[in-house]
Amino acid sequence: MKIYTVIAFFAVVSATVLSFAGIAATAEIQIPRSVPGDKGKYFLLEMQKNGDIVTALHKRVGVDSVGYTKTETNCATMQMRELGYSEESPTAIKENPTKWFDLEPGSSKSDLANFVCKN
Repeated sequence: MKIYTVIAFFAVVSATVLSFAGIAATAEIQIPRSVPGDKGKYFLLEMQKNGDIVTALHKRVGVDSVGYTKTETNCATMQMRELGYSEESPTAIKENPTKWFDLEPGSSKSDLANFVCKN
Protein backbone atom coordinates (compact mmCIF):
# COMPACT_ATOMS: atom_id res chain seq x y z
CA MET A 1 0.00 0.00 0.00
CA LYS A 2 2.81 2.44 0.85
CA ILE A 3 4.53 1.97 -2.51
CA TYR A 4 1.34 2.99 -4.35
CA THR A 5 1.12 6.18 -2.29
CA VAL A 6 4.73 7.06 -3.15
CA ILE A 7 4.16 6.37 -6.86
CA ALA A 8 0.98 8.47 -6.88
CA PHE A 9 2.81 11.32 -5.13
CA PHE A 10 5.62 11.31 -7.69
CA ALA A 11 3.11 11.19 -10.55
CA VAL A 12 1.41 14.33 -9.22
CA VAL A 13 4.74 16.10 -8.68
CA SER A 14 5.92 15.14 -12.18
CA ALA A 15 2.70 16.39 -13.76
CA THR A 16 2.97 19.65 -11.82
CA VAL A 17 6.56 20.19 -12.97
CA LEU A 18 5.59 19.50 -16.58
CA SER A 19 2.68 21.91 -16.37
CA PHE A 20 4.84 24.74 -15.09
CA ALA A 21 7.43 24.02 -17.76
CA GLY A 22 4.81 24.88 -20.37
CA ILE A 23 3.90 21.32 -21.23
CA ALA A 24 0.28 20.23 -21.00
CA ALA A 25 -0.26 17.88 -18.09
CA THR A 26 -3.24 16.25 -16.49
CA ALA A 27 -2.63 17.85 -13.09
CA GLU A 28 -4.95 20.62 -12.01
CA ILE A 29 -3.29 23.06 -9.65
CA GLN A 30 -5.73 25.01 -7.50
CA ILE A 31 -5.22 28.77 -7.68
CA PRO A 32 -5.38 30.31 -4.20
CA ARG A 33 -7.93 33.09 -3.73
CA SER A 34 -7.04 36.26 -1.87
CA VAL A 35 -10.63 37.26 -1.01
CA PRO A 36 -13.35 34.91 0.28
CA GLY A 37 -16.86 34.89 -1.13
CA ASP A 38 -16.59 33.38 -4.62
CA LYS A 39 -18.30 30.00 -4.58
CA GLY A 40 -16.20 28.86 -7.55
CA LYS A 41 -12.87 27.08 -7.44
CA TYR A 42 -10.12 27.93 -9.91
CA PHE A 43 -7.54 25.54 -11.34
CA LEU A 44 -4.50 26.16 -13.51
CA LEU A 45 -4.43 23.61 -16.34
CA GLU A 46 -1.57 24.89 -18.52
CA MET A 47 0.98 27.64 -18.39
CA GLN A 48 3.71 28.79 -20.75
CA LYS A 49 6.10 31.67 -20.15
CA ASN A 50 7.73 33.67 -22.94
CA GLY A 51 9.73 36.56 -21.50
CA ASP A 52 7.35 38.67 -19.38
CA ILE A 53 4.24 37.16 -21.01
CA VAL A 54 2.54 34.12 -19.46
CA THR A 55 -0.12 32.29 -21.43
CA ALA A 56 -2.39 30.32 -19.12
CA LEU A 57 -5.40 28.06 -19.38
CA HIS A 58 -7.52 27.85 -16.27
CA LYS A 59 -10.79 26.28 -15.24
CA ARG A 60 -13.48 27.70 -12.97
CA VAL A 61 -15.73 25.14 -11.32
CA GLY A 62 -18.83 26.98 -10.16
CA VAL A 63 -22.02 25.91 -8.44
CA ASP A 64 -23.82 25.15 -11.71
CA SER A 65 -21.23 25.48 -14.47
CA VAL A 66 -17.63 24.89 -15.49
CA GLY A 67 -15.77 27.41 -17.63
CA TYR A 68 -12.38 27.39 -19.34
CA THR A 69 -10.48 30.61 -20.03
CA LYS A 70 -7.25 31.18 -21.90
CA THR A 71 -5.39 34.35 -20.94
CA GLU A 72 -2.14 36.21 -21.45
CA THR A 73 -0.60 38.09 -18.54
CA ASN A 74 2.17 40.65 -18.83
CA CYS A 75 4.05 40.09 -15.57
CA ALA A 76 6.06 43.31 -16.01
CA THR A 77 2.97 45.55 -16.19
CA MET A 78 0.52 43.19 -14.42
CA GLN A 79 -2.00 43.61 -17.21
CA MET A 80 -4.00 40.80 -18.76
CA ARG A 81 -6.06 39.99 -21.79
CA GLU A 82 -8.49 37.17 -22.38
CA LEU A 83 -7.76 35.08 -25.45
CA GLY A 84 -10.96 33.03 -25.30
CA TYR A 85 -13.56 31.24 -23.18
CA SER A 86 -15.70 28.10 -23.40
CA GLU A 87 -18.07 26.22 -21.14
CA GLU A 88 -17.62 23.07 -23.25
CA SER A 89 -13.91 22.26 -23.06
CA PRO A 90 -10.47 23.81 -23.48
CA THR A 91 -10.36 22.62 -27.09
CA ALA A 92 -13.65 24.42 -27.81
CA ILE A 93 -12.12 27.82 -27.00
CA LYS A 94 -12.24 30.08 -30.04
CA GLU A 95 -9.61 32.75 -29.68
CA ASN A 96 -10.91 36.31 -29.83
CA PRO A 97 -8.38 38.39 -27.83
CA THR A 98 -9.57 41.35 -25.78
CA LYS A 99 -7.55 44.50 -25.26
CA TRP A 100 -5.06 44.49 -22.39
CA PHE A 101 -6.72 45.53 -19.13
CA ASP A 102 -5.71 46.41 -15.57
CA LEU A 103 -6.45 43.89 -12.87
CA GLU A 104 -8.84 44.54 -9.98
CA PRO A 105 -7.15 43.58 -6.68
CA GLY A 106 -8.85 40.55 -5.14
CA SER A 107 -10.49 39.46 -8.40
CA SER A 108 -10.04 35.94 -9.73
CA LYS A 109 -8.04 37.32 -12.68
CA SER A 110 -5.75 39.22 -10.30
CA ASP A 111 -5.23 36.06 -8.26
CA LEU A 112 -4.44 34.14 -11.46
CA ALA A 113 -1.90 36.77 -12.55
CA ASN A 114 -0.19 36.81 -9.18
CA PHE A 115 -0.07 33.01 -9.18
CA VAL A 116 1.38 32.53 -12.68
CA CYS A 117 3.83 35.44 -12.42
CA LYS A 118 5.38 33.98 -9.26
CA ASN A 119 6.03 30.58 -10.92
